[in-house]
Amino acid sequence: MANIYLIRHGQASFGANNYDNLSSLGHSQARHLGEYFNLRLIQPSHVICGNMTRHQQTRDACLSTLSPPLLHESLQISTPWNEFDHENVIAVYRPDLATPDAMKYYLQQQASPTRAFIELFSQAIEQWQQQSNSANDNSNYNESWQHFTQRVNQGLQQLIEQTNDNDTVFVFTSGGVISAAMMQILTVPEGQFFNINKQLVNCGVTQLQLKRQRLSLITLNEHSFFDGSQRHLHSLI
Repeated sequence: MANIYLIRHGQASFGANNYDNLSSLGHSQARHLGEYFNLRLIQPSHVICGNMTRHQQTRDACLSTLSPPLLHESLQISTPWNEFDHENVIAVYRPDLATPDAMKYYLQQQASPTRAFIELFSQAIEQWQQQSNSANDNSNYNESWQHFTQRVNQGLQQLIEQTNDNDTVFVFTSGGVISAAMMQILTVPEGQFFNINKQLVNCGVTQLQLKRQRLSLITLNEHSFFDGSQRHLHSLI
């Protein structure tokens, strides 16, 4: 039986010109996650990572606190674990919010910026899903919803094929990918995708077990290591 840990990246640079870069909080979250794995005596035999900057920064910060250090050969880049382009999905839904400056100004005008963004993002994802499931032209999207979910399924299948009994695998990825993976593993309707996604904490851990070529969910969005004195490390966006 193998254990697989899907790890959401640390807090990225929301509102900045380049989202794909960890904030200082994101680096702290990832380092603390490594300390948590040390405390539980969890050492990966294999590490997989999307090729986005925030994935690799989270991986490097987390693994830097593990003991003993990992061999370089144990690290793998795998593009099926990349996040969908959330900025593009929002821009298709609201072209007036296509730039970081426009989004920042819009949120500054809202009574609750976080709530306003969640509502906006939910509506944008719903449109993305609906258009992908219809005969409408999806050319404005960099990636259709159907292609995204197929890509995540490809990542899961590769994981099953490459993982051996008694392996411990870390996968550094994003919230959308973890949510889509949960939909497929648990046979959850796609309408629940955003309800899963919006609850995933930065550097939260979702544990899977692989037995007889079948994936089972053990824990979803584990983040108790951000409780108590570490509460300041808790973030969603």
